[in-house]
Amino acid sequence: MTLLEVRDLHTRLQTQGGAVRPVDGVSFELRAGGTLGVVGESGSGKTMTALSILRLLPAGAGRIESGTIQFAGRELTTLPEREMRALRGKHIAMVFQEPMTSLNPVYSVARQIGEVLWLHEGMDKPAARARTIELLRVVGIPDPERRVDAYPHELSGGMRQRVMIAMAIACSPQLLIADEPTTALDVTIQAQILELLARLRRELGMAVLLITHDLGVVAEFAEEVLVMYAGTVVERAPATALFAAPQHPYTQGLLASAPARQAGKRRLATIAGMVPDLAQLPGGCRFRERCVRAVARCAESEPPLLDSGNGRKVACFVAMAELTGQPL
Repeated sequence: MTLLEVRDLHTRLQTQGGAVRPVDGVSFELRAGGTLGVVGESGSGKTMTALSILRLLPAGAGRIESGTIQFAGRELTTLPEREMRALRGKHIAMVFQEPMTSLNPVYSVARQIGEVLWLHEGMDKPAARARTIELLRVVGIPDPERRVDAYPHELSGGMRQRVMIAMAIACSPQLLIADEPTTALDVTIQAQILELLARLRRELGMAVLLITHDLGVVAEFAEEVLVMYAGTVVERAPATALFAAPQHPYTQGLLASAPARQAGKRRLATIAGMVPDLAQLPGGCRFRERCVRAVARCAESEPPLLDSGNGRKVACFVAMAELTGQPL
């Protein structure tokens, strides 16, 4: 059963350089209990897609221009704000990228998780405190009876991330959005956090939308992968198929430049250039100026995201020509 369905989503953001679309025609689905990894370089639109789903775009500067977001049969783009507030945290929760800035430094762990339980579950303070201690135990924080009264600055980075996860799962949401949940953590803690998310997904039956630039994280965690570039989706595939045979040149470049694939190499592989400024996008394919396989047609029009067989989609004229045997 499909839990989340995003169709042709366009988000507009007003910046100092003018209006841009950090999410420009994005479409995907996520089944109940499933895992979808969203990958791409910084500036590709991953986080803005998540904020659009939650309708947490910058006030006065960001808005959803068009498209639909269906969650458990409800259209979120037109949902009254009061109903969205009731949905956030209880049915859709998010673990943000940097827990030190996401957690309030002047409130204890008990207060911050307790507020979620008071608001969405109607618990009184003693019940909320008991539930908070239980949640800290679930996410693997040692001595939760003592840590429950700690402040964010008294916790390590890994523990703060676990507190964020405890807060996110407090109401057993149907969907958890995890935005770079392992950034700035050492490798051992990264593995523990991913193992924790995988275990919680199994035990709670929740779907997980995992946003990351780390392909190793996606390979280990996600069932399907969405590759974004400059606000658009360039490839969508089951994780095993994508890692075995990436179709889009951008995905191929990301995989080739992954550290795990460069052991023993004297010169590290990279993708030349930078993600383009959204206010000054090139004509045609947005990736063509960095693409080693670009042809004349790539400058003429933007390639659509098309079915490429076996549940896969790719937005590339060259890839589709090779897959179908049709001339460019």
